[in-house]
Amino acid sequence: MSCPTLRKMLQNAFGAFILSFIIFSAESSFSQVTNCPRSQKQADLWYFGEKAGIDFRNGAATAITDQDVMTSFKGSAIICDSLGNLQFFTNAKLVWDRTFNPMPYSPSLEGDLGVTQPCIILPQPGDSNLYYIFTLDVLTYKNPPADTLTPDTRGLKVSVVNMNGNNGLGDGTLRWNQPLLSQVSQKITAVKHQNKTDYWVIAHKWDSDEFYAYRVTRDGISAPVISKTGLIHGNGRYGHLRGNDLGYMKASPDGGKIALAVSGKNIVELLNFDNSTGVITSPVDYSFSVNGIFPYGIEFSSDSKKLYSSLVQVFGNGPPAFPSRVYQFDLTRGLINPTLLDSMPGLRITGMQLATDGRIYVAKTINLLLKKDSVDVIYNPTRPGIECNYNKLNNAPSGFSLSGRKGLYGFPNFIQSYFDRPTFTHDSVCHGDITLFEITNKANIDNVLWDFGDGSTSPDLSPAHSYAQPGNYSVKLKETFNGIDYSDSVAITIFPLPVINFGGDTILLYSGASVNLNAGEGFTEYLWSTNATTPVITVSSGGNYWARVKDIHCCYNSDTVYVNEFKYYVPNAFTPNGDGINDNLRITGLYENISFQMYVYDRWGRQIFETTNREQGWDGKINGKPAPADTYAWIIYIDFLGADIVTNGKVVYKGFVTLLR
Repeated sequence: MSCPTLRKMLQNAFGAFILSFIIFSAESSFSQVTNCPRSQKQADLWYFGEKAGIDFRNGAATAITDQDVMTSFKGSAIICDSLGNLQFFTNAKLVWDRTFNPMPYSPSLEGDLGVTQPCIILPQPGDSNLYYIFTLDVLTYKNPPADTLTPDTRGLKVSVVNMNGNNGLGDGTLRWNQPLLSQVSQKITAVKHQNKTDYWVIAHKWDSDEFYAYRVTRDGISAPVISKTGLIHGNGRYGHLRGNDLGYMKASPDGGKIALAVSGKNIVELLNFDNSTGVITSPVDYSFSVNGIFPYGIEFSSDSKKLYSSLVQVFGNGPPAFPSRVYQFDLTRGLINPTLLDSMPGLRITGMQLATDGRIYVAKTINLLLKKDSVDVIYNPTRPGIECNYNKLNNAPSGFSLSGRKGLYGFPNFIQSYFDRPTFTHDSVCHGDITLFEITNKANIDNVLWDFGDGSTSPDLSPAHSYAQPGNYSVKLKETFNGIDYSDSVAITIFPLPVINFGGDTILLYSGASVNLNAGEGFTEYLWSTNATTPVITVSSGGNYWARVKDIHCCYNSDTVYVNEFKYYVPNAFTPNGDGINDNLRITGLYENISFQMYVYDRWGRQIFETTNREQGWDGKINGKPAPADTYAWIIYIDFLGADIVTNGKVVYKGFVTLLR
């Protein structure tokens, strides 16, 4: 073997050498933060009527009086972000930002305040800073009362709000009042595409049986899908308006149906909607024959199984001569035999809007001058017939007060998918967490019984439950009110926690080398104690290392790795005097699975000792005779034979020792 000379050795500093580290895994003390955020508060703030408002952001409806700028005779539109932060609102003419100031660079919208549903707002998929405002203009005629004249209208138009403008308050600099369809009925609705990312905006062409479904994607607004089906919206004249133009259109929250109130024909119409293709088919209708009143408001229950319609005296400026009515259709039986819920003389019961609390709010007024400072409520829209509790809370008559503000003919128009809510929700869906259950609509409940699907039950209104094992569970809820039970179930999944894989329990690392710690592939988020956010980090020093990962279900798990530094030790002096203490020059350490060679040299560079036995060491003798007291040099060569250690190859370990006599 070729050995370095003493001269070269003397050029090297004398000192201790770190040889290796032990790395092992241990249980983490981190708590598990679980469940993907499911905040969906885009429709939790309403502005409508004569400066009226309702706030649902804290879970319960609260009348608010914080805006004094907007009056909307019929409908309006408003949008929040997913956390419930107001973005802007409009009555189809003006746009106000979240500070209640007119949005700059936004000329007057070309909708009409007299349209049943004059506007709706949609976010731009893939860009949280862009929103579309769709507006409808009213149908008028150039030379009334002739029956064959061409309508004078600006039709369906779209404008774009850029929230990057005006210091984050939004402006209208991108596009404004761009035409889409020249003549439309006073109806517009929207619902999510089947892919849960895009949207459909649905309008109805005037003097036609054609629905126009516009798909809104990250690339903009596509050419419409045209479905020629159902009733013709046209003909029937009332004054300067055609009655078939009036009335609401709504998509069902689940995206499978479209319903319309066609006032001029006294008909409620129901059709199938394919939210993957935008095609509308299979029309059925129901004709009312109630003197003086016509279908106007339309709304689905949150489970899309019930349909509600208001009938109202549409025409005339004074107090209505005919009582308004509200009906429920049970769609599980088809569009037949509606249940009369209430008949109200002296009032116009008009627009309806489902809210995120699971209740349907019903607009009422006498006329444009004689307004009401409250709205009606269908407290339990998913329950059949009069059990839906129209204006009845805990067996007592109860509407909803607007705190002095006044309602008129309608509410904000929203994307209906925002209201596709189950009977109850749950959070914390990761194993090891406590799962919290919350009833969406707590109106008119005497008591409840939960069945968590694992043999456990609870009578608590808002229970917390811990599942022993991950898996799929069918959770059942039974609500009881006035001795009648209402049951529903929701399938939930408790997901296992993600598994962090460091590749083994023990890894040995020689000084100067490095090892990769791998938390595992395929997670959506990584965080290490080093602030690294990658799946793998490189370790070359001792200490504690932890990693936290998040999977696609937003389940977190974490683990800790401890890097324990240890050294091979060679003394810098020894006393071979036979007293049993420090009699030999030998290397000591924790790792023994090595190939070992040790050489000792005198001050002139002559080799005086060698061994391959780590336990033997040098006993301070040369050729069997005691070596003189002096400083000697040594070299150790080590090959690590185990597969459980990471090195940069063969290790050369060098130093000096003083022999004392």
